[in-house]
Amino acid sequence: MSELEQPRSRLRSIVLLVGRALLAVILLVLLFQFVNVSDVVMCFLTARIEYLAGALLLVVPNLGLQMLKWRYFVRLINPQSTNFETAASLLFGISLGTVTPGQIGEFGGRALRHTSIPVGAIVGLTMVDRLQMMCVMGIAGTASLTILLHLGTVLTALIVGLAVVAFLGLFFNPKVVPLLISRVRLKMLRRPWVQDFNEAIAVFQSRHLIIALLLSVTFYLVIYLQMFILLNAFSSVKPGDAFLGFAAMMFLKALIPFFLGDLGIREASSVYFYSLRGIATATSLDASLLLFVINVLFPSILGLFFVPKLPSK
Repeated sequence: MSELEQPRSRLRSIVLLVGRALLAVILLVLLFQFVNVSDVVMCFLTARIEYLAGALLLVVPNLGLQMLKWRYFVRLINPQSTNFETAASLLFGISLGTVTPGQIGEFGGRALRHTSIPVGAIVGLTMVDRLQMMCVMGIAGTASLTILLHLGTVLTALIVGLAVVAFLGLFFNPKVVPLLISRVRLKMLRRPWVQDFNEAIAVFQSRHLIIALLLSVTFYLVIYLQMFILLNAFSSVKPGDAFLGFAAMMFLKALIPFFLGDLGIREASSVYFYSLRGIATATSLDASLLLFVINVLFPSILGLFFVPKLPSK
């Protein structure tokens, strides 16, 4: 890239970042046009403190499971990787992911904090991690959407069955990603880091993927439990209703990765899907906002303590 093109590229990135931030703000503003703000505030003021505390405490197993899975992944490449390096990589990745659309900054954040593993390998491991969570959200989200939209027993069974086969097939075959990328003929694909990327994905065997599935599902259920507790902090919500709205919301925000930290789309989809189960908009909005604060904002602030020292050049 020429010296003239660099400022233009940097300006374009800044404009896109600001544009997506404004998009999230606009969506939230539009959302509050359909929600009674006084109801939202009153709902929050009358929340059950013990429930809020319970959801906050669950951030410990939430982050713990993420660190455990990431530690398992990086040690497949380098068994000597330290726990501190693993934790720093994950937390700084969350920090950069929060301020980038679709949490794409998580790739760079994790890579910048790892010195014992090549950048390409970290990107490959992160890709597998993100892909696996997408598969888990896809199965649960597809099932929830078919139920919420009342598609009928036969059509629901058919769609859910196809989703399970497709997403589990992708989960247990991450090597399809390098195969698809290899079909794109770009000079970039001949760079050394791409080889590290491919080798990192190729390291996964069936036993590794089974363990990863258990960790991914457990992590997903912890987030659901947080959402369930937060909903019940404001009003009584049944476990089934809480799961249907949660699963549909998580899947939709994964399919629309255009908002910073998923802010806006998470809240709007929560309000809509929970309204289909007769849950008050104030309850679902307050719960989704607090879920963002607990699981995204707090860890991203913690991740700022692990900002890497970049070379002077």
